[in-house]
Amino acid sequence: MDYESLLRQHRRKPLFASDDLAPLAWGRSEIKRILPHREPFLLVDRLTGVSLDAEAIAGARLISSDDPVFSGHFPDYPVYPGCLEVEMIGQLGLCLHYFLQSRSTSVPTVVQPLQVRATRILGAYYLEPVLPGREITLLAKKLEFDEYFATMIGQVVADGKVACAAIGEVCFLNP
Repeated sequence: MDYESLLRQHRRKPLFASDDLAPLAWGRSEIKRILPHREPFLLVDRLTGVSLDAEAIAGARLISSDDPVFSGHFPDYPVYPGCLEVEMIGQLGLCLHYFLQSRSTSVPTVVQPLQVRATRILGAYYLEPVLPGREITLLAKKLEFDEYFATMIGQVVADGKVACAAIGEVCFLNP
């Protein structure tokens, strides 16, 4: 697969329209059942839509003005770090993987959180700054996965513009 071409293709417009997805209303408590991440590194606030057929998911996050990252990145021009944008995309992609594997959009009370390790960032574009106080839209779509590895593409959309587009790969520790 030509990841560079795929990233270039999706650096200006969203991967898909969020209204093409079945609506979800899952918040942080449900996300914590799926993901092993916790504050301050749980970077997805809400899951807003999913399509099991299209293998796509949407979510959201409020970039709080008082996030401590802004005190150092950068004091005179606060910009959310690109590496954390890629992490947000990855966390959303893991939520998508959970729904695809379970073939359901429910999140039972007892779920075994996914145990993964990032293996590669296959490419990323940082196109617009993500500024404090903004609610951003997160989009992710499956590219390929097997029992051990998953590759997905995702975007951070801020103020209607693609701020970040990235493709990453993870390895599952408990396939």
